[in-house]
Amino acid sequence: MKRHLLCLTLDTDPDGLNGRNPNRRSLEWEGLEKVQRLPEELAALDHKLGRVPMTWFVRADGQLESILGNAAYLLETYGTFWTKVKKAGDEVAWHPHLYTQQRPEDAAVIITDPLQAQEELERLWSILKTIVPPTAFRNGEGWHVPETYATVERLGFRCDSTAIPGRAGGPGHPMNWTGAPNQPYFPASGNLCNPGPARSLLELPMNTWLLQAPNDVSPRLRYMNPAVHPHLFANALKNWENACKVSPSDLLVWVMIFHPDEVLATQGDDALYSRSTQALCTNLLSVADTLRRLGHDFEWLTVSDAAERWRGHQQRLSA
Repeated sequence: MKRHLLCLTLDTDPDGLNGRNPNRRSLEWEGLEKVQRLPEELAALDHKLGRVPMTWFVRADGQLESILGNAAYLLETYGTFWTKVKKAGDEVAWHPHLYTQQRPEDAAVIITDPLQAQEELERLWSILKTIVPPTAFRNGEGWHVPETYATVERLGFRCDSTAIPGRAGGPGHPMNWTGAPNQPYFPASGNLCNPGPARSLLELPMNTWLLQAPNDVSPRLRYMNPAVHPHLFANALKNWENACKVSPSDLLVWVMIFHPDEVLATQGDDALYSRSTQALCTNLLSVADTLRRLGHDFEWLTVSDAAERWRGHQQRLSA
């Protein structure tokens, strides 16, 4: 019988950063404050979903340091909340956006030079290593190069969840996951899109699937985002169900991702995003119902726990 490890992850990005017209200078956190009620909403669905531990990828980086005075601003400002969710079984992980921005009025520019990005990760970790554990890592805006990936590995992280299989950034953007697997793998040292020999840092991609928004001519490859409107999510589930049926693997990992402002009502109506935690819960129930109908087992886990479970499974297969 197939078993599915389901991961619900949230990137604690500021309001307005994600979407068609991203505002990289935004440092407003209304969405993050409101989404702190979500664990209680999920707990009310334990009888239908089972316990859903979340992985909270928390922003901690040079932009927060330059503009807000502290790279660990979110970790410290909402420290009571992080302590509470960790006690409940959630995971708090590191999510830097590697930008340079000296003043609020300056543009926030991605650090794309591999050596400069590597140095920035090392500098930030020297500040953060006593505050956040080296469990899971996700680089902001979904990109890695071999140098940054090796740096995260060297810092002691066991699990990375940055890859968006099949997606590439626009001109000048460093994201390129063309051809990357849509299930966990060990990236080759020279080309992160190719599986390579086992290494200490395992990649758990943000899984992609085909989803058609109202303004799309045809379905587009997007990451599995449970914050979209339920009728759009339900249509994407149909193709996903077929993929689950034909997969030769008996253990599959699915990493879903959303952002706080995508479930924030005050952001206004959107053709793609629901702006509703209730809609998000509906979509999670649809995933569970689909797997039950297929007769497959499933379990909700943090990203790090899913990574360790996958490692153990692979070791048993090769024994």
